[in-house]
Amino acid sequence: MRRYGAQRRVVAVAWGALFGAGALFQVGSAWAGPLVSTGAFRWAKSPLVRTMRAQDNGTVLGKTVSYMDPVARVVVIVSQPEFPFPQFKVDHVTNPTLEFLAGATVKFTFINRVMGFSHSFEITKTPPPYPMFPKVQPPLAGTALSPPPKSDESAYAQFTWHPAAGHYYYICAIPGHAEMGMYGEIIVK
Repeated sequence: MRRYGAQRRVVAVAWGALFGAGALFQVGSAWAGPLVSTGAFRWAKSPLVRTMRAQDNGTVLGKTVSYMDPVARVVVIVSQPEFPFPQFKVDHVTNPTLEFLAGATVKFTFINRVMGFSHSFEITKTPPPYPMFPKVQPPLAGTALSPPPKSDESAYAQFTWHPAAGHYYYICAIPGHAEMGMYGEIIVK
């Protein structure tokens, strides 16, 4: 009987830690700072998400997705399940390096499909490693935190970026996400 009580306490502590970490990420999410206002997020059901994904015009080369057209259409998705860690997907590649032409018109569509959790997609010149609370102010472009999606919908936002040549990075600014690897490199030639 005594052993059963100890097991219940261990389970209760584990669940408390899990929910406490989730609450920290949600409460700390205000640190991300708005770029595309939260009101700019819209809702999409699966057929619309598939249509948006089909508009991506990148070419996959290993862990790199290249956009060599003067107008690049990039669809970035955060999808379930998020195990072992949250991650971005572009053309089914996890946290890829993105390549663009300098001066191109880059049209991003950021889609959060993770029920109950917010994410952001921000572009910065600040390189990794990232701490728990990434200091990437001011971001060059990106989104505010997405509203948490509901069970049958995804939250999405769109923005346009005109990059100059150089190295950049994209991150999720929710505390701990970039630290756990939710980021990637952008190379503009």
